[in-house]
Amino acid sequence: MKKELKYTFSREAAAIQKQQLLLNDDEDAITISVEGKPSILASVDLFVKDSADNVLFHRQLGTGGNVITIANDIRRASNGAIPCMLTKGVYTIELVLWHDARSHLLHTARVDVVCESGCAGQADPCGTVVWMDRRGKLSGYDPDHMKRNHTGWYKGDFHCHTVLSDGHERLSNQMAKADLMGLDFYSATEHNLVPATWVETDLLVICGTEITTIYGHANAFGLKKRPDNLDRVCAGDSREAFLDILGQLHAERSVISINHPFLVPWQWSCPDYPLDKVDCLEIINDPTYPNNHEANQKAVRLIDAMWNDGWQICGIGGSDTHALLHEWYTPESGPSIVGDPTTHVYSEGLSQNKILEALRKCHVFVTRYIEVNFCMRENGREVLPGDAMPEPGTFEAVFRFDNVREPIHLFVIRDGVRESLRLEFNFEYRRATASYRVSWSTDAYHWMRFGAEDEKGDCIFYANPVYCCEREHQFDTFGAAIDEIA
Repeated sequence: MKKELKYTFSREAAAIQKQQLLLNDDEDAITISVEGKPSILASVDLFVKDSADNVLFHRQLGTGGNVITIANDIRRASNGAIPCMLTKGVYTIELVLWHDARSHLLHTARVDVVCESGCAGQADPCGTVVWMDRRGKLSGYDPDHMKRNHTGWYKGDFHCHTVLSDGHERLSNQMAKADLMGLDFYSATEHNLVPATWVETDLLVICGTEITTIYGHANAFGLKKRPDNLDRVCAGDSREAFLDILGQLHAERSVISINHPFLVPWQWSCPDYPLDKVDCLEIINDPTYPNNHEANQKAVRLIDAMWNDGWQICGIGGSDTHALLHEWYTPESGPSIVGDPTTHVYSEGLSQNKILEALRKCHVFVTRYIEVNFCMRENGREVLPGDAMPEPGTFEAVFRFDNVREPIHLFVIRDGVRESLRLEFNFEYRRATASYRVSWSTDAYHWMRFGAEDEKGDCIFYANPVYCCEREHQFDTFGAAIDEIA
């Protein structure tokens, strides 16, 4: 079997284009070769669907190789494929051009696809762990599987990319880098894509996706299946499709995180999106990216405004890494690497469900390049970031910062009012320490959080607040919260 398919994209042509492939016999492997200009292929998603509309392959082209094998043998299948037998029948080869690329096309762009029997040389294997069945359910992923059983702080990254979408790093190399960075967990958040398979690793890999549109980007964690209509989301300028898929994920109890809300041109642009459907806000996104200095500062101000209004939304970090170690944005930026920033989660064991349960409780703090050990107590009882403190009395906290190479500024924010705290520095040992004590009242809604900044004012430590009581919200949408800090 060999068939050549030709696709032509333009501003006027459909963004989603489908052609059929007929298999006259059962095949244990087919190879799909894609040719086109690299600038176009980088913005094209390839879907292969069977006659029941099950997705057997999905990947963004451009960085992961454009010779693809779908095979019954996992050792021969390519990244993005569900290992399976291809029975005789009609299959759909669907290409989806992303909206941004389509809107900037000056001329027509052709993409040629050749499908043939057999297996080409495999340079991009899909790993050995199968998460997804051909119906799109994550039947091979156990969200309760414990990588470790102890209760304590675990370190990870909630926003990462590989060659499955537009990242440059292979899965196995990404896992090695995460391990070298001392991480315990890693979140797979490819653009509009849920991985079907993964590589063997000692890390906990949280199965997620980054829903990516012109209206904003949102990560979803704790998926049970591939969301419906991902091709519409990839293609579209449809706000309805974006909100529909977020609604679907929210209804399935996925944890929803709004990414880089102020990073132009990928800022959040759904002002009427309700805050009761937001679980997390990314308050530090890839700090090596040139335009992120002010955007990250503004995100921290936004989440403070949300907490000040009584919204218990968890602040998290994400490297949003796409690059290889030598691919710096500028000569001064340093590498964009998995684990920078690091999000620390206090969890009763290392499983996906336990980590996400802790996210919902806001038992989280975020760091960049420094190590932080701290203990907070209310009337002698230890409390965690995100905890309610329902009793009046005395609050105490002690901090130790390690790997401190330059002055940093520690502060506390109580009910929206910031107060600088004194740090004792020992630069010989690259260490700083501090303590804090205050009376705590429960007469009304109160909240308090700790943070630290470097000399440029960038956040290098963010601990989610402690609080007491509740208050009636003054705003309930994302846009109203942004107006609060304008």
